[in-house]
Amino acid sequence: MFKALILVDNEAIDYSVDLIEAAKRLAGEEELAVSGLGINLENKAINGFDSLICVDDPSIQSRDSRVITDILEQVQQHWQFDSVIVLATDFGRMVAPRLAMRLKAGLVADITAIEVDEKGRKLIRPAFSGNILASILCTSTPIMASVHPNVFHTKESSKIPEQINFPVKELKASSIEVLSVDVTEKTQDIREAKVLVSAGAGYTAEVNQLNELARQLQGTVAVSKPLVEQNRAPREIQVGQSGKTVSPQLYVALGIYGSMQHVEGLKKVTDIISVNTDQGAPMNYLATIAVIGDAVEFAERLTARLNQ
Repeated sequence: MFKALILVDNEAIDYSVDLIEAAKRLAGEEELAVSGLGINLENKAINGFDSLICVDDPSIQSRDSRVITDILEQVQQHWQFDSVIVLATDFGRMVAPRLAMRLKAGLVADITAIEVDEKGRKLIRPAFSGNILASILCTSTPIMASVHPNVFHTKESSKIPEQINFPVKELKASSIEVLSVDVTEKTQDIREAKVLVSAGAGYTAEVNQLNELARQLQGTVAVSKPLVEQNRAPREIQVGQSGKTVSPQLYVALGIYGSMQHVEGLKKVTDIISVNTDQGAPMNYLATIAVIGDAVEFAERLTARLNQ
């Protein structure tokens, strides 16, 4: 029996449930028991897990990484899971290394694939700025991994988990004090978009000029890493290993070369239109339709045509 624990992120419950698929691949041919850990969950009707370990205490500051690490450590000491998996969100990236140090375990961050063969369990992640894929053989327990949201997808399940109330012991008081909260206008998350109009280094115009094209296609605008590094676009709309993993039905890649780092951010994309002056760009070979030409001119002409 392979036992896996998944930390349920209250702000990304669906993506947390998707980690069940990562646990299944990690278990290989072994029988799997997967548990979710929910801390002050408002809605405990989460299907798919075999069990849902619930920690309810209004004094717990749910975004205090030190307190959440304490809880995870106690849960792991009690059940001795073979693997602990967390989402590689900003918060998950604070919790995972803390827990790994507590458990004296290795941590494989930002994994994109899992393989199990005669040699053992391998976690795969990009390395050297996404130029290679590192296959890391895990021989000790617990196996700890962080996973970008939207990398794995689990089938919708009607399985109702057994709910287990777990009383934490001697929990330290949170040292975080919320001084103020600024509410910003919520924009569409590129991970939820069915159509993405994405600009890369080969798109030389202002990124906001793509807003009309995205509106006509009922989609949203995204970018590749170079545009974020050039301060031409915010990181919130970056696609790739260091950005977000997306699964649109249509991905319009404007001037995107197609590095491994970027391609790793594309999962289950139905169709790709690649526009690039470089005929040998890797993105062209992944595309359903490849257009050899200037990305800015293509976007302007397509926008004008759709406006007719």
